[in-house]
Amino acid sequence: MDRAKLVVIRVKVAIKHQALAAFTYFRRYILNNKGHPATGKIALFWDESFLWGIIAYKTFTRLSINFGIVTSADIRAGALDAYDIIFVPGGWASNKIKALGETGAQNIRSFVENGGSYLGFCGGAGLALKHKDGISLVPVTRKPTSERVPSFSGKIRLHQEQPDHPIWNHISDNTAFHAWWPGQFSILKPSEVSILASYGEPEDGSYVADLMVTPDMDWDMWERSYATNLNPSRIKFEPAVIEAKYGNGTVFLSYLHFETLGDYPGQKVLLNICEHLAGKNVVVRPTRPSGAHSALLAGLPDHRADERVLRNIKQLESAAADLISFGEKNFLWYWRNDWILQWRRGVRGIEYCTLYSMLKELAELIPLAGTFDAHLAHEVLELKTFGLPFFEKAKRLLLLERFAMNNGPISPLKTDDKSVRRIREELFSNSKSFGGYYKRIIDRIDTILLPLLK
Repeated sequence: MDRAKLVVIRVKVAIKHQALAAFTYFRRYILNNKGHPATGKIALFWDESFLWGIIAYKTFTRLSINFGIVTSADIRAGALDAYDIIFVPGGWASNKIKALGETGAQNIRSFVENGGSYLGFCGGAGLALKHKDGISLVPVTRKPTSERVPSFSGKIRLHQEQPDHPIWNHISDNTAFHAWWPGQFSILKPSEVSILASYGEPEDGSYVADLMVTPDMDWDMWERSYATNLNPSRIKFEPAVIEAKYGNGTVFLSYLHFETLGDYPGQKVLLNICEHLAGKNVVVRPTRPSGAHSALLAGLPDHRADERVLRNIKQLESAAADLISFGEKNFLWYWRNDWILQWRRGVRGIEYCTLYSMLKELAELIPLAGTFDAHLAHEVLELKTFGLPFFEKAKRLLLLERFAMNNGPISPLKTDDKSVRRIREELFSNSKSFGGYYKRIIDRIDTILLPLLK
């Protein structure tokens, strides 16, 4: 082949590559996954998120992120067409995939395959993995429980494996962020997954189970006593933040909760991630008053909510607060911050904390909501009817669990005490991801809360 022909071929190849790059840029930065103008809008997947959904809602609102709430029913109906990113908060992946059903799961796959982005934190990351409770967006699964440190919570430093990645803009290496009982990634095809950060050292004052992390902790002794992995050094250098492609879209997963309330470096990373995935600014100019519930403060009636509805919710909130106080007086837990408890090993803590936080949220929002229709008022009345007895039985359970601890270690699922087992099964079922009366109550609260936020 003569030199002139070779030059022509090279020019054609270069033009082809430039055209492809221009199309990719246009596709990513100008059009969304369905070929419509990109909005920079994020779909906040609500179902089975509970406390973590509320935290995400508050953080997105305070950061003026352009977002909308979507449910499983919305996703099955094709609602993701209007968004560039789906954000899936924490919560049990097993419950999320049940809520989605196969149609919802397939619609998420199609959304990402056609150019959308999936962003998942903690349980939301777990939903994207390749396992029985996942939708298989990435060639990554969960580490077996026997190899994990399943009960870490608090701040832990991250080592940036790719410091030039845009999510780390204005973020120093080894900055500490919040992890709340994270799982661990097991990467099946390393060539198809980018590790953006790995775990470093935990900060003093973090916890593993109910043990505070301190420099002089004898983890070997405690692991023998608790018969489980506790030493946080076991997760050092393990992947914490990963990114992969699925079709034409991007999947971004983190076991760190960058949306944690009050975590300003984390929220900066969250904004960086969203803008990286959307390819544009995701912050909208606030058109409503700022604050935790700015979305509810505009255009609402001046009159108060139905007094009966408000009274019923206040009774439930008071019962939940009384239960929290009961646990504190019995040395079963205490508040670590404004929204999360630290509880003793052997009792359920996150469930009671979630219940209290959601009822508190309802009590704050309902006075702003105006008149309730008859159906919603009936929902609140039914919630009170089976909610108040739950709190009384929960007190009985906590007292029995406290006494059972005197006879040796117990776990939230295993104990030799028949009375404890019976009440646990009634209130929570035998599932780690909870069921029983608790699931009935939390679902009803969610049903009432969602339209107030949406």
